[in-house]
Amino acid sequence: MKAAVHAFGSSRLAYALAAAVLVLSLSGCTGAPAPPDQQSPAAQPPTATATAPTEPAFAAVLKKYSEGIRAGGATAVIIQLKSRVGEWTSAEGVRNLETREPVQLTDQTHVGDITMTMVAVSVLKLVEEERIELDDAIQEYLPDFETIIKPPGPITIRSLLSHRSGMPHYWDALREAGNAGDRRMSHEERLAAAAAARWTGGSGSLYKYSNTNYSALALLVEKLRGQDIGDVIRTDNVEPLGLQDTLMTGDEPGPGRMVHGYAQSESGEVVDTALSPFHHGSPDTGMISTVPDLNTYFAALQKGMLLTKQTVEEMHHPKYEQFGLGLVRQYDSCSNNDYFGHVGVVRGYAALALISADGSRQVAMAVARAPKPDRIGFDDPQSIEMAKAAVDALNLAC
Repeated sequence: MKAAVHAFGSSRLAYALAAAVLVLSLSGCTGAPAPPDQQSPAAQPPTATATAPTEPAFAAVLKKYSEGIRAGGATAVIIQLKSRVGEWTSAEGVRNLETREPVQLTDQTHVGDITMTMVAVSVLKLVEEERIELDDAIQEYLPDFETIIKPPGPITIRSLLSHRSGMPHYWDALREAGNAGDRRMSHEERLAAAAAARWTGGSGSLYKYSNTNYSALALLVEKLRGQDIGDVIRTDNVEPLGLQDTLMTGDEPGPGRMVHGYAQSESGEVVDTALSPFHHGSPDTGMISTVPDLNTYFAALQKGMLLTKQTVEEMHHPKYEQFGLGLVRQYDSCSNNDYFGHVGVVRGYAALALISADGSRQVAMAVARAPKPDRIGFDDPQSIEMAKAAVDALNLAC
């Protein structure tokens, strides 16, 4: 998680521009445009020969990425790129290693840290309602915050949203203690776990990614709304857009169309990591969604359908930093502007969504990663590879 998002934010990517339209075969990708009417043999020039359509550059980048990561052991890769010059989709691999059912574009998957964007939207709705201000200290609303984690001073809501609070990362503490298991944890327990580590400073600190920031924000939202964070996310983010396949993990049975991720146990056994209790109700890793839903969500957010345009612009700040308020920024060489979105990595899974500032190009990706021993799921170079492929493709889809 931490290393994955940091790497995603710090990659120096600048790529050539191109425009193309994709024509696909029967490999499970989106269909090609209808061919021209067939001529009769008599009307055909005697020397006419069929020529294969040229694959556009942006599709070739994504196809190469999908093939490469599957060759490295990933069990499923789902991608959807949408642009003015064409749409490209691909669903390769299997939904489940037991049933070997082919994965589908609309299958549900863990989206990890992308959950944070949805929490940020719920926090900013409270700002729009003038119930809180971004530069308020969270201690004003959560008196117990001081007792649980002992901050070095007032911690603003803005600094929590932007990972500039200096708050320790609870996953680091869990891993060092050797108890990063699959049990469900409350927001308070995550804060308490982080309390074992030192702060790097207070509000206004340099950017340092820490999932614990969003545990504090979840407590804030729950107190002011009187509902669990999953219910608030559904009301603020999911229901307004009619996202039928996006939900918070919980105790209910999981989706039937769930992509299963896998990891290795200490003994080397491959274990199924789908629907781990660790993510139940988590404000930093708890959401399940689909690739099409992610594209719908980020397009709506960018258009101002969930928040006002002014608030969305606030999410994009600070201008020259890689992480704003619940959003990651990447350079867009097509327009000399930026892409906005998020990346999420949890045990067995990786996901990404990016959209251009003008909304004309976007991509969402989900991967059931190659099984590996890491008990938590971050420190994974695959997330860097995913981000690079996504930005490469978008820069070739102008």
